Amino acid sequence: MKQVLFHWCGTTDDRVRNAGGGTFVRGRFVSLSFFSILVFSITASADIGTIVITGDEQEGESTGSVSSPAAFAIGDTAEGEFTGFREVILKEQLQQAGRSLAEVVATESGVQFKQSGGMGSHSTVSLRGSSAEQVNVYLDGILLNEASGGGVNFSDIELMQAEKVEVYKGTVPVQLGNTAIGGAINITTARATGKPVTSMLMGIGSFGSSRFSAAFRGPANLLNEQTLVGSFSYRQSANDFPFLNDNGTNFNTTDDSLERRNNGQTRSLSGFIKTGHRLGNNVKLEHALQLYDRTKGVANWRNSERGAAQLESNNVQWRSTARKDSGVGQWSSLWEITGSVKNELYDDRNASIGNASQLVDSDTSVMGVRGYWEKVHNHSSLSASVRVRSEALESINHLTQINATDAKRQRADISVQHNRYFNGAASLVSSSLSGFFVSDDYEIENFDQARDDYSTSTLLPQLGFSHTLSDRWLMLGNASQQKRVPSFFELFGSQGLFEGNSSLETESSNNFDVGVKWNSDPSQAIDQTLSATYFYSQRKDLIVRTYSAQGVGRSQNLSKAVVRGLEFAATAQWQKGFGLDASLTLQDAENRSRISGSTGKQLPGEAEVDGALTASWKNAQWKLQYEFKANINRFYDSANFLVAADQRLHGLSVSRYWKDWRLDVELNNLTNQNYEDFNGYPRPGRVGFISVFYQPKASS
Repeated sequence: MKQVLFHWCGTTDDRVRNAGGGTFVRGRFVSLSFFSILVFSITASADIGTIVITGDEQEGESTGSVSSPAAFAIGDTAEGEFTGFREVILKEQLQQAGRSLAEVVATESGVQFKQSGGMGSHSTVSLRGSSAEQVNVYLDGILLNEASGGGVNFSDIELMQAEKVEVYKGTVPVQLGNTAIGGAINITTARATGKPVTSMLMGIGSFGSSRFSAAFRGPANLLNEQTLVGSFSYRQSANDFPFLNDNGTNFNTTDDSLERRNNGQTRSLSGFIKTGHRLGNNVKLEHALQLYDRTKGVANWRNSERGAAQLESNNVQWRSTARKDSGVGQWSSLWEITGSVKNELYDDRNASIGNASQLVDSDTSVMGVRGYWEKVHNHSSLSASVRVRSEALESINHLTQINATDAKRQRADISVQHNRYFNGAASLVSSSLSGFFVSDDYEIENFDQARDDYSTSTLLPQLGFSHTLSDRWLMLGNASQQKRVPSFFELFGSQGLFEGNSSLETESSNNFDVGVKWNSDPSQAIDQTLSATYFYSQRKDLIVRTYSAQGVGRSQNLSKAVVRGLEFAATAQWQKGFGLDASLTLQDAENRSRISGSTGKQLPGEAEVDGALTASWKNAQWKLQYEFKANINRFYDSANFLVAADQRLHGLSVSRYWKDWRLDVELNNLTNQNYEDFNGYPRPGRVGFISVFYQPKASS
C-alpha cells in the first residue's frame, strides 16, 4: 500500500486531505512561484483520491495513560501539508523541572543553545548555524521576537502551560506567516478538553533553586461550551555555583582561583489565563492574557564581589482570536488582534559591567493584527496569511543628560501558499510567495544626534516537495529566500556589554535542504525511525556579534557566509519499555567575507559537531533515563583565536509513578564541568533537582 498516514491532533471529525511530495526547482523563484500557483490551480480539477489524516493520541503526563486528542484548530500546521523538516516535542518532555526549554529543544538535530549562567539565566536557541535573532519564536502563532530586542530569551517562557513545541528548521510554514533565515519554533499552549485537568509541579535543586507551578484546563460552565486554561509559576535560584576563575588569562594558571559565582541570582513570576467559547455558525472565540515579572542579577565578567548590576523586566501580553471552521471545500478563517507592553530597567550605576554607569529604562509596546484563510480540497489546498504589526521603543539612561532612543517600526507581512497533491496522494508540491514591508522612524539623542527614516520591502519565494518512495520511505526538499531587518537593539541598543551599530544592513539568505525519512513496519517488535538531511544556506550581509578585548559586543555585517551540514536522527522503542533517541549534526559555518584574519574561518558561536543521545527504560511504576550531549569545535570570535572548550555533558534521571503522582530525581552534568557558552560566563557544574508532579489519573 503506497500510502502514508500523517497524524496530528485532529478535530472530532477527521479532516480529509492528500499528502505527498514533488520535485525541487531552482532559479528565478518569484516567477516560478507565480507560475506554479497558476498551473496547479488550473489542474486542480483532476480527482486523484483522498488520504485520511487522523487525530494523534498523546501520552498522559504522569501515569502513561492516553488522553483525549487536543482539537486541531484553524491556523495549525498539519503534517501532510508541510514539506519542511519539523520536530515535535510533547508535554512530558517539557515538564522536567531541572531543565530549561532551550535545553530540551537542543536535543533535536540542527539545534544548538546557549545560556549565560544557571537556572533562569538568559538562554537562546539557534537553528542550522543561525543567530538567535534569525530564529522566529511563536506562542500559539503569535510572534515573540520584538524589533526592540530581536532574539527571544527562552528562560522567560513558562513550560507548565505548554502542550507541545514544534521546531521548524530552514523553512517556516505559511500558518506562521513570517520568514526566518534559521527557522522557527512554535510553542502551543494547552487546549481545554471536555474533562477538567488540574496539575501541579513542585521542585527544589542545587544552588538555592526552587520552582512551583500549577495549571488547570477544562470547561468553565459560564457560557455556552466555554473553556478555561490557566497556569501560575514561580521560579528562583541563587546561582552561586563554584567555578574555576582564570581571570581572563587562559595561559597563566598562577592567578586561577576557585570561586563562587557572584550576582547571578534570578527570580521570576508568571501567570497565564485563556478562555474560549463557541458562537454560532462554527465560530470559536478565544481570549488570552499572560503576565511575566523577572528580577535578575547580571554577573560581572571578572566575577567581582562588588558587582551589583541588575535587570528588572515585566511584560503583559494579550490576544483575542476568532476562528471559523467551514469544512472541506469552503474558506475557513482566523482573525486575531494582539498587544503587549514591556518595561525593562537595567541598573548598573557603579559601572561593574560596561564602560560607563547606566540606569537604562526601556518601554516597548507592540500591537498586531493577523488574518489567515485556507480552503481545503481532496487534492489541493490554498492558504493566505496577512500580519500587520506596530512596535515602539522608548529608552533613556537616567544618569546622563543626553542619551535616549525613540524608535518606531511598522511592518506588514503577506504570504500565499498553494499545495497540489499527485499520484494517489504519494506526492505533494508546495509553492508559496511571501513579502514584507518595513518602515522605521527613529531618533537617538546622544552626541551624534542621529535621526532618520528607513523603509524596505521585498518578495520571497519558496518551493517544496515531499514524495512517498515506498511504505517506509519519504523524501522531502525545499528551496527558499529569506531576509531579516536588524533589530533596534542591534542598531542602537546600549546595555551592559553591548553597543549598537546604526549602519547595519538587512541580511539575506538562500536556503536549500533535502532529506529522507524511514519508519519501520508497525508489525515489528521494535518501532524505529531514521532520518538524514543535507542543508545549505548562502548568506549575504550576515549580522554577527563581535567582541572587543574588554568583552564589549557589537553587531556587524559580513559580506558573505555559507552554512552547510548534515543532520541525522534515529529513534527505537522496544515493547518492553526500552527506548533510544539519537541526533547528530555535522555543520560547516564558513565566514567568506573579505575581512582580514576572518576569511575562511568558522562563524563564532556555532559548533561543527553537535549531538545528543537518550537511553530510557519505563514500566508502569518506574522510568530510568540517561542523556549525553556533545558540542565540539566552537569559537567565541570571528578570527577563531578564542577557542571554546568542547562540551560533553552526562545526565541521569529516575522517575517513580503512583496513581496521581510522579517523583523525579534529576542529576545533570555528572562530570562537574563549568562550560562557557559565552566567554567569561560559566554555566554550573553538577546540578541536582528533585520534583513532584501531580495530576489526577481520572482527568488524564
